[in-house]
Formats: sequence, structure tokens, C-alpha cells
Amino acid sequence: MSQLSRKLLIVCLLFAGVWAGDAFGQSITINNDLVFGNVFPGIPKVISKRTAGSAAEYHVSGVPGDEVSLQFTLPTYMNKDGFNMQMVFTKTDCAIDSSATPDQSNPSADDLDPWHTITYRLGSSGLTVWLGGMVIPKVIQPPGDYNGTIVLTVAYTGN
Repeated sequence: MSQLSRKLLIVCLLFAGVWAGDAFGQSITINNDLVFGNVFPGIPKVISKRTAGSAAEYHVSGVPGDEVSLQFTLPTYMNKDGFNMQMVFTKTDCAIDSSATPDQSNPSADDLDPWHTITYRLGSSGLTVWLGGMVIPKVIQPPGDYNGTIVLTVAYTGN
């Protein structure tokens, strides 16, 4: 590996978007984007859903006790000036907590699959959702700030 390659740092950020369908007093707040920080060429980097300040964090508020469905639209790549960096989300990269004091290190529902619809009831303080993921930079990955979009759609189920 060349001297330049060993010193190359890539800063990666993943921006999150949200949408609430048929919201009756429902709101969604993005508390934190999924942030990968410095990434080195050829070395995959994982951010756990439990990593405070780096994992994506959303808060859903609404009528306590009402059931909502959560549906992620996840990117497979982040982009910068025509260059791509692969992203991977596994079937255990999501966690949620509806308690009055959500605990990212010990959530009430863990190892959830963000590729499938998640159905859960809002607690007295709403619902907190965490999402982790992984980036896989190429051995010759151009440096820079790579971005992608995560979309979280939340809708009442009527139950």
C-alpha cells in the first residue's frame, strides 16, 4: 500500500429523511444522523445501533398506545461527486424503545430488521428508533464527504 493510501481518510455522513403518513398529531424528529466519521480505504466500518452520537436516532411522538408501522427506505451506496461507497444494513441493525426513558444500550425491542416493516405501539413519551449500518470503502476510494439518504416512513395502523 502506498504512503498516500495509508494516510487517506474519508469522512462519511448519512443524512436521514422522515415522512409521517396520515399523522393525527404525530411528529417525527431526527435526533442524530448515521455518522461514520473517519473511514480508511479498503477497511469496512460498522456503526452499531447502540453507538450514541453515531447511530441514526429518530423520535416518533403521537397518541400513547396507538400502533404505528415503521418502514425504512435504505440506500445501498453513499455518493460524492460521482463516486460511490457501498453500504450494508443487516437484519439486526435496528432497535426501538417506547419507555419513558429510552435506553439505547438496552432497548425494549432489539435486533429488528430495517428491511421489513416494523409495527410497534407508542409509549407515553412516544417511540425512539435507532439504526446502525456498515460502509465498505474500496481499496482506492477517493476521499471526501459521502452522503446518502435514509427515509423513515411512519404511519398509524388504526389498531
